[in-house]
Amino acid sequence: MGQGGDPGPGGGDGLCPGPGGGDFQPSAAAAADQLPGGVQLPGGTSLPTGGFSKDALLTQAKEMVADLTSMKTSGKLAAPQAKQVDELLPKANSLTRELVKPQVKPSKLSQLASQLSDLQKQVGALKGLMK
Repeated sequence: MGQGGDPGPGGGDGLCPGPGGGDFQPSAAAAADQLPGGVQLPGGTSLPTGGFSKDALLTQAKEMVADLTSMKTSGKLAAPQAKQVDELLPKANSLTRELVKPQVKPSKLSQLASQLSDLQKQVGALKGLMK
C-alpha cells in the first residue's frame, strides 16, 4: 500500500497489477455502445473509433475485397448491382492498400475506419440483393 492507506497503482487487491477485484470495468461492447461513431466488426462487436486496430481493419478490408470479387464473378447480380460492385471494388482495394502500409497515422486510421464502415454498409446491401 502507498502512504496514507492509499492502495496505490493497481487497485490494491494485492494479487496482480490492474484493477482490483471489486473495480468496475465495462465491457468493450458496452463502452462502444455509449460512444458515437463506433466501427462495426464481424459478429456484431463494435469498437469505438479511437480503439480499433489496424490489423482488424485490414482483415475486414481484405474480406470485403474477397466478397466483392466473389459477387462480381458470380453472375447473380442484375446490371445495376454489377455496376455498383465495379465502383466499390477499386475503393475497397485502395483502402486495403492504405491499411497494408507499415505506418498509418491515428488520424488517417480513423478516416480509413470510417471509409471501411461506409463501404461495408454498401456491400451488405448488395449481399442482401444476391439470392
